Amino acid sequence: MNISFNKNVLFVCLLMFGLTTWPSCSGKKTSPVVAGKTVVATNSWTAAFAEAAGADNVVVLAPVEMIHPSEYELRPGDIKRLMDADIIIYAGYETMTERLKKGLNIPSEKLLQINTDYSYASIEQSIMTIAKLLNAEDRARRNLLEIKTTFEEGRKAVVEKKMFGKPVFVHRFQESIARELGLTPVGVFGPAAPEAAAIAEISNKEVFMILDNLHNPVGQPFREVLKNKPYRQLLNFPGSKNTKTLTDVIRYNISQITSD
Repeated sequence: MNISFNKNVLFVCLLMFGLTTWPSCSGKKTSPVVAGKTVVATNSWTAAFAEAAGADNVVVLAPVEMIHPSEYELRPGDIKRLMDADIIIYAGYETMTERLKKGLNIPSEKLLQINTDYSYASIEQSIMTIAKLLNAEDRARRNLLEIKTTFEEGRKAVVEKKMFGKPVFVHRFQESIARELGLTPVGVFGPAAPEAAAIAEISNKEVFMILDNLHNPVGQPFREVLKNKPYRQLLNFPGSKNTKTLTDVIRYNISQITSD
């Protein structure tokens, strides 16, 4: 009886071990997301890239409600957050950039600079770069599919409004999304306030719409010159206008461009 019992126990143990180690029916190996990785992001925009890449634990330095998040200065309480981070994501335009790279003795392998704009190619590259560090490529691809679909919906709306290919005068930081949606920038302004010559130049151009940057709006003088042309302020940093993710921002900007 004892021998039979031991054989049965051994059989059950081997069966359970086989089930836990047997490959999936699809034949594909799946790698779990690296648990416990803490990502520190300089602002809500870099944080949105991290979250789209699959990060679960993201600490954001610049307050979401800041109008100019890139101008955020590091505070004493931020130092420990940076030192404890596994990955620090920044874009390079932040006021804190030099301190991150040189002033705090942060190991270079913890620093990841990404490109933040709203062209799909840049979004894909930045998200997948982060995702590889998190071992979260599958989750990142699902989020990228949602972003790609949103852009496609936006281009469709632009076509339906008979705006595709229309000439626009656009803030430098909004040029990428204007092109992605099928508009044609014929002039770019900002981030500095425009000079008189630039204002005079636009008055001689055929422009369908003026697209300014909500975080740094300097296009009002053009609005005065072209009073009968639509003027819109678009977002870059999530947080304003009930936005949180990259997809939220894209959808908001599409609604601004295509609204009557």
